[in-house]
Amino acid sequence: MLSSILFLIIGSIGLFYGSEWLIDGAKDIAKRFKISDLVIGLTIVSVGTSFPELVVGIISSLEGHNDFVIGNVLGSNIANIGLALGLPALFYKMHFEYKNVISAFIYNLLACGVLYYVLSDNHIGFVDSQMLLFLFTIYIIASFLRPNITGELENEREVCLRLVPLPKSIRKFAVGSIMLYAGSELFISNGAAPLVREFGFSEKAIGMTVVAIGTSLPELFVTMMALSKKEVGISLGNIIGSNIFNILFVLGIIGLINPLTVSDVSFELFFGVGLLFLLAFLSFFYKGLNKLSGFLLVSIYVLFLYLQFYG
Repeated sequence: MLSSILFLIIGSIGLFYGSEWLIDGAKDIAKRFKISDLVIGLTIVSVGTSFPELVVGIISSLEGHNDFVIGNVLGSNIANIGLALGLPALFYKMHFEYKNVISAFIYNLLACGVLYYVLSDNHIGFVDSQMLLFLFTIYIIASFLRPNITGELENEREVCLRLVPLPKSIRKFAVGSIMLYAGSELFISNGAAPLVREFGFSEKAIGMTVVAIGTSLPELFVTMMALSKKEVGISLGNIIGSNIFNILFVLGIIGLINPLTVSDVSFELFFGVGLLFLLAFLSFFYKGLNKLSGFLLVSIYVLFLYLQFYG
């Protein structure tokens, strides 16, 4: 048990510094190419924070744990909204622009709709995977073609004076991504999972909850770090982009490598959609997220955990 606690601490340190470097690197890249924080969050940052879901999914698929794959993706998406957005909202006031909330909500809802269609026969085959990856490509292109993509940059001369060399920005982003992955692996595989097994919970419950939380820790730490640096666009884009990446890219790649036949996951899928609608409502009503919003999101996520373990 002591070794597990030690890994939890080491993993947390890796997550903290990894998220800080990833955010700094992404922000420097955004300034150099005059890309808005939201687009950076929807694309580059979300890809970096979703590496754990991709790696865990591929390994699980090759070992024949198909339910673990889909459970981790859906569980991570629910954790991203309920935990990785809800928890930071308890400490930071988030103000979202109306147009950003609309686009993020529509992107995520469409991805959920596509997943529902693909899973109608409880199977993700080669053709399904091709469709998911094709839609992911369209999503990436659409994100970079958004209006006002040059964002709310300061005086161009001041920005140019503060530009960091591109190779340094890329190195910082890459090292941050690696540290996020390593930190999450130490936290979940060597820390949290052994502790949970000692209490006798099932593998399914661990996959849908503990492993999902572990693979969502990068999103949580990146969101907290982005908000501490007042980069609200990155925080929202990171969560929504990560959820879309998990559905379209992670499941698309895994389905190409090894087609999946999974159990019915309608409850988790509709629970996630319901949480998404709640996020959109709170964002419109409060023009962002506040402490009450964070409390509601976290409380509903705790309910989800309870239902997975005891429902």
